[in-house]
Amino acid sequence: MVRMKCLNLWALPPSVLALPEAERLKLIKEKYTVVSDEGGFAQASQNSQAPLSTADSVLALTFLSVVMGGPVVLMASGIACIIFGSWVHCVYWLTTALALATHPLPDVAAPLARSRLSLALYRYFSYRWLWSGDDGEHGEAVAPFVGCGPPHGVLPLANVLSIPAINACTSASFVGVAASVVFFTPFLRYLTLFGCVSASAGDITKALSSGACAGIVPDGIAGIFRLAQHPTEEVVYLRARKGLAKLALRTGRPIMPVYSMGNTRAFSAAFDPFGLMERLSRAAQAAIFVYWGRCYLPVPYRTPITMCFGRPIEVTRTPQPSDAEVDALHERLQREIVETFERHKAVVGWGNIKLRLE
Repeated sequence: MVRMKCLNLWALPPSVLALPEAERLKLIKEKYTVVSDEGGFAQASQNSQAPLSTADSVLALTFLSVVMGGPVVLMASGIACIIFGSWVHCVYWLTTALALATHPLPDVAAPLARSRLSLALYRYFSYRWLWSGDDGEHGEAVAPFVGCGPPHGVLPLANVLSIPAINACTSASFVGVAASVVFFTPFLRYLTLFGCVSASAGDITKALSSGACAGIVPDGIAGIFRLAQHPTEEVVYLRARKGLAKLALRTGRPIMPVYSMGNTRAFSAAFDPFGLMERLSRAAQAAIFVYWGRCYLPVPYRTPITMCFGRPIEVTRTPQPSDAEVDALHERLQREIVETFERHKAVVGWGNIKLRLE
């Protein structure tokens, strides 16, 4: 029988993250990684809320309010300028928006990985990792890998949190992959401070060539509009998304299948019944929809998020893969995503939830 392992990122004290790498990784493995009995953890045993101090709550909510609420406030003020203001107000607003969208961002990914902010976010979302056997260790050993981590949800918070977590708690180097528009969206772009590259094949390949793992949320904008309305179903738009399989074949890098439980519950969202918002979003390469969280504000609910790691998929480098080779790898990836979900769902209290791929 296979044992499961769980790392509660929210339980790490600042003193551990401040240690030198070798000592830090050894302590995380030996003291903070919990190993189950044979057969895995008990049902719903890994879904508890983390304790959250007032200081951590304020820090996490301030950051989340800025990156998620900032764009909403900026858009509302722009509309107000157009309707009620003069052309001078509109010029001021446009100048401010352009400055917020283009001002240089500092390279602070390394210190952020071991910062109080990252820990506060882990605690806010009771963030943990879960894997079976040596799947997690195998993924670390075969790095750099291409991470495939649905679902997107309103915002792939689990994937954002994984950037500082992987860089601080494993020996692997890791970058997130974000849509190009994110790098120029006021306030939201501050999420890229954790360490991101654009979603172009060239930038991802460059990151992999430099020795960094790259984490991709394959369902992207389409995944936002697949947020299940039924409380016992998760829907992931993945069947037509074969680009990741093609990229893995061309680079020869293994794929790490991942599923994040709780990501789709961080926000509520509403869409038009005609699919107009989705079509406009795809055309604009930016999500256009209505969302809300705590107190109907653009701040996520405090919901536990668990990132479940599957078995790494080894890939043979094929510079010019055929459609059949891409299809075969894509089918295997889909199976591994589903198996990862099914293998771990009961442990986080999701035993009655079904996963549907579209």
